[in-house]
Amino acid sequence: MVGAYFPAWMVCGLTGVAVSLCLRVVFVLTGVDAILSFRLFTYVALGILAALAVWLVAFGPG
Repeated sequence: MVGAYFPAWMVCGLTGVAVSLCLRVVFVLTGVDAILSFRLFTYVALGILAALAVWLVAFGPG
């Protein structure tokens, strides 16, 4: 666990889950959710993208 950035990846993961849940609510309210073919894949991918974006912005190079 030494050097694993334990709190950082946990914050990024929780942020990804929260963003994915919020986007699901928005998609259901706007009707986009009904036309999605692969809902699980879509929401997992959006959560991962959000988590990686937080990692890049908060802990990235520079």
